[in-house]
Amino acid sequence: MKLTKKTIQLICDLERLIGEECYNPNSFDGWTLEEGREYRYPITYTDKEGMARKSWSTLQNLDKKSVGTMHYKFGSNNLFIGIGLQHVLEYLERKYDLNFDELVK
Repeated sequence: MKLTKKTIQLICDLERLIGEECYNPNSFDGWTLEEGREYRYPITYTDKEGMARKSWSTLQNLDKKSVGTMHYKFGSNNLFIGIGLQHVLEYLERKYDLNFDELVK
């Protein structure tokens, strides 16, 4: 799979879907008086200029290098979600004879 602008954006869109699925059962909302809350986990990445960034929204206009730096920080651990999603898409291409470069055009 080539990392084109459209496949990079597909990876960013998929990351957003995953990042929105966080839940903390130990939090308390003082406004609604409810226990627990869902939230968007922040994504950390390096932008085109080489600056470290953190975002809570869908990433836009990333380059190939930035995809490899997309990660979630869990204490001293990092989950490299950009590379992971790229591997998932490559797996789906092999397994089901897909071509995401063609599909996203």
